[in-house]
Amino acid sequence: MLAYPFTPPIPSRKAAPMSTFLDAMKRATRATRDGNPLDATRVIRDALSGASAQDVQGAPVDDFDGVTIEGQAAPASEASKAAENGAIAPMLSQTYRGKAGARDYRLFLPPQAPEGVRGLVLMLHGCTQDPDDFARGTAMNDIAAREGLIVAYPHQMAQHNPNGCWNWFDPANQRRGSGEAAILAGLAQEVAQVHGVPHGAVFAAGLSAGGAMAAILGAEYADVFSAVGIHSGLAAGSAQDVGSAFAAMKGKGRSAAPVNTPAADHARVMVVHGRRDRTVVPSNGTQIYDSMDRSFHDAVQQREKEKTPGLARKRLVRPDATVVAEHWEITGLGHAWSGGNVAGSFTAPLKPGASEGFVRFFLNPKA
Repeated sequence: MLAYPFTPPIPSRKAAPMSTFLDAMKRATRATRDGNPLDATRVIRDALSGASAQDVQGAPVDDFDGVTIEGQAAPASEASKAAENGAIAPMLSQTYRGKAGARDYRLFLPPQAPEGVRGLVLMLHGCTQDPDDFARGTAMNDIAAREGLIVAYPHQMAQHNPNGCWNWFDPANQRRGSGEAAILAGLAQEVAQVHGVPHGAVFAAGLSAGGAMAAILGAEYADVFSAVGIHSGLAAGSAQDVGSAFAAMKGKGRSAAPVNTPAADHARVMVVHGRRDRTVVPSNGTQIYDSMDRSFHDAVQQREKEKTPGLARKRLVRPDATVVAEHWEITGLGHAWSGGNVAGSFTAPLKPGASEGFVRFFLNPKA
């Protein structure tokens, strides 16, 4: 689903012929570029013919449409109400150009910030998504308007990856000073400088392939991003090519190395992962958290008793009360943005709100 690093795995023998399937992927990509992500998912589903979504996607069928519906609808939040009809807050269309390359992006500026801008969040969409779709699905702009945050949504277009995925599995994009990591860090720095974002208040969050790229930014650009949110993603350096990417997504990749040393600068990390995620299995989220635990020897692990049904939450807290890592594992959640809005693709509206959780984690580093 969202985390495809390059092209989909070969369908089972019950699926449509590969030529038909690839043609469908091209049509789905065009639909996504045209701003119709739901049409894209329908095209892909039709191409599966007799195969189930799980045969090809590695994800439960109920998550394939981008929505997980369980029980009666929960009361809608203000952010959810604002996006019920698919509308999103007005955003600017911008382009960043740097030494490593260029990317278009959408930019949300909070309409009212009486105390000034509090920070910047770089939001990295998953495969087959685009900035507007991701903004609708996460409802991040509504939270940002309330909290005085700028939000930037870089666009990974088909010319850079056929499925619009961030190329997190390519070593050229995993190192400081090169590739997509350098482009995204440069983009964030430029926006922060132009709009007067306070020092230490630049953050990144992403879903799936976007989450994997956020992990790289946290590891390589801690001087730019003070905290990152990784939703259904993978650890930095967990793959070196397309083959190892698929293995890592299934939990068969290399173990994540500790994040340098406790004394080294590293972005604070919050991980959100669904226990039913079969596209990027939950062990990937655990691996990220455990690498932080191994690195920050002075941090104490705190487990929270389940206050929110289905949410298991634990944190690593240093002696100065700084939370260096937080991990959410959510019962019944597949490969979808937890608490997202049905107006966007790959969302699970009735689950705990990842967007609210990330913003809280970003803005409140102390326990």
